Amino acid sequence: MRYLKTQKPLEGLLELKYSDDTSQLELPGLAFSDGGDLTAALRVLEEEISRVRLSEEEMELLRRFRKTSNENRRMILHILGR
Repeated sequence: MRYLKTQKPLEGLLELKYSDDTSQLELPGLAFSDGGDLTAALRVLEEEISRVRLSEEEMELLRRFRKTSNENRRMILHILGR
């Protein structure tokens, strides 16, 4: 494959901008500033993920809700009091 001489480096095409902000994404249980144990932090994170993970029954309800008509969705939400 031949490349044209006019092509820019990938970084130029993406126009990456670097920031002075070196903060890390904050996740539950991953506060490293206190020098705590990584195993304990990962355990807390796993517990948080388990808490918000949908059950099989919830996933099936969501699949069915997404497949139904708008009218049925409104009725379901009405029944649920929303």
